[in-house]
Amino acid sequence: MEEMSGFLYFFIIVILLIVVACYAAVAIFLTRFSKKVYGESSVMAWIPIANVYLLGKLTFSKDAGYGLVALLILSCTLTLTIDKTTITLYLPHTLQIILGAVFAGTFVATLIFGIKKYGNLKNSNGNKEIKTSKETEEIAKANDAFFNN
Repeated sequence: MEEMSGFLYFFIIVILLIVVACYAAVAIFLTRFSKKVYGESSVMAWIPIANVYLLGKLTFSKDAGYGLVALLILSCTLTLTIDKTTITLYLPHTLQIILGAVFAGTFVATLIFGIKKYGNLKNSNGNKEIKTSKETEEIAKANDAFFNN
């Protein structure tokens, strides 16, 4: 019995470490992606529900971000406790499962499109820097030719 509980603790710790590593990787990606798109990093990449919105916003539009957050919230059960009153908000279980699956698929697809868009932005910025340096060299040559005459 001790071996089973030791294995269970080890399994839970490994799963927890994988989840934390994936969360940090997505947050770092969103920070860099935001810096590419807007020129500055965003703190929203590290906030749990805000990072889902930021992924949709950076990849497609604000509406896509709102849609991802709506799917996430609708697939959850929300329990509010105020003083001694508890309010539980949820959709039927089957609908929650369907919306959870739709959210998971949409999140993964949006993440893949976001990575592709980030790669395209990275490549296009590299080309712009090359063009800018070539243009700078041409302007410098034209200035040298003008001032040497």
